[in-house]
Amino acid sequence: MVSQQKILYVNDLYSKLSNSKIIGIANITDIPTNALQVIRKKLKEMNIDVKVVKKNLFIKSLEKINDLNIKKMIDMIEENKRITILLILPKEEINPFLLNKILEENKSYRSAREGDILEEDVIIRAGPTNLTPGPVLTELKKYNIKTKVENGKIVIIEDTVVAKKGQKVDIGLVSLLQKFNVTPIPVKIKLLLLYDGKTLYTYDILSTPLEEYINQLRSGFRKVISLSVEISFPTKENVKILLTKAYQNLVKLSLNTGIPTKDTIKDLLRITNRRSATLKEKLNIKD
Repeated sequence: MVSQQKILYVNDLYSKLSNSKIIGIANITDIPTNALQVIRKKLKEMNIDVKVVKKNLFIKSLEKINDLNIKKMIDMIEENKRITILLILPKEEINPFLLNKILEENKSYRSAREGDILEEDVIIRAGPTNLTPGPVLTELKKYNIKTKVENGKIVIIEDTVVAKKGQKVDIGLVSLLQKFNVTPIPVKIKLLLLYDGKTLYTYDILSTPLEEYINQLRSGFRKVISLSVEISFPTKENVKILLTKAYQNLVKLSLNTGIPTKDTIKDLLRITNRRSATLKEKLNIKD
């Protein structure tokens, strides 16, 4: 028998989902709790509610909504066996791509672990440290970190890149970064699915840069304009181009046939004068 508490939980979720214009789902299985708290706080300030929900009960709340896209969403969630669901519900209507961009930008950082792949260069900054001279100097030298000793403490002389973007983290680098409290691994909420009441977006769609979509739209617009001009199909966007093209064709026709118009009469006279001069020269006719 289902407990009253679970029934209330499902009904509460259903109410939240029904009143939200956008439903976002993220998998936070590998996000540390402290990093998630930082991100949640930032999102709350932006009027975006986030809530960790129980997978099975969440699915039951979705099942109460009669919508084909919601059913597809349920199938995708069920296929993901290793998932901790974070429900994302913006309080205000927002563009799905903009929401994904906000989530991408509002990230936290964690310590590096062996096997991590770096997403950006790692730099040890110049300045004083709490490290005392000893074996650690050998470790710093290994990473080409220039140092000096002042008042019994190690001072880093200049900024040093100790690892490059794309590099795999080894145990030595983990040890070094821990000494300097450097946390180089970004932690961000990655949207798995997002539904705006009309379209179900997956991460591969949402993660495409906005600039690429804009470029695709521009390219498509140029191709449509080119086709419409080619077949002489008028639209408000191409009518000026068509009129210009028609005018140019009429001018060419007038010049080729010798039929004068107010726009071509001067050119026709010039052409006639040139031909007359050429003919006189060939026939050796003097004025």
